[in-house]
Amino acid sequence: MLAQSQQPAVMEFHQHSEAERNRFFDRPQINPSPGKALVLQGSKDAHIEVWLHLSYGTNNEKCNTQTLFASILGAPDVPQTVTDSVRIPAGKTAFSASFFLDRYLPGRCNWQPFSVSHAEFEPSVGPGPYVMSGVVAIRSEGKRKTKVTWVCHRKPSYLSEDEPKRLECIAGERYSDEDTTVSIDGAVVEVDFTLAPDPESP
Repeated sequence: MLAQSQQPAVMEFHQHSEAERNRFFDRPQINPSPGKALVLQGSKDAHIEVWLHLSYGTNNEKCNTQTLFASILGAPDVPQTVTDSVRIPAGKTAFSASFFLDRYLPGRCNWQPFSVSHAEFEPSVGPGPYVMSGVVAIRSEGKRKTKVTWVCHRKPSYLSEDEPKRLECIAGERYSDEDTTVSIDGAVVEVDFTLAPDPESP
């Protein structure tokens, strides 16, 4: 799960994004005939909009990079990443989102998928989510089918009590590393997002 800063910025949705440190000549090439599907399906509260993100990274140390600013500060080179995203709008309760795990050819840098993350918010309350959290990791030894549950709580704004409330979603009781690791060859993930009642609710 990503660390939360004291005053995080509201996230913007991008169907495809690339890390600032990425090199143009290392960009992954689209696979013309992908076949390894990852399906995320389940239910969510109608008030919530959910963003699902599938991230791919390089697996060749020769392709590790860093931004110029970070390099000046002494940060080590790290893998390059790209992310594809799907938006599940408020109003919907049942959903199904599909990604191809082999959407990109491995190429010289050996591009491979490594994780699915999520972000959510209430459009009627705020302009967007603040943080992402992990749904599943993607590994060769992972499961072909699993289920995860997230319970979302309304929390005070990071900025002030006068700002709209934010959502903080935590994993259900049965969360485990084994149950949140899926196969790189394809999988089906049942995932539910529920909205907890406010403390003052009866």
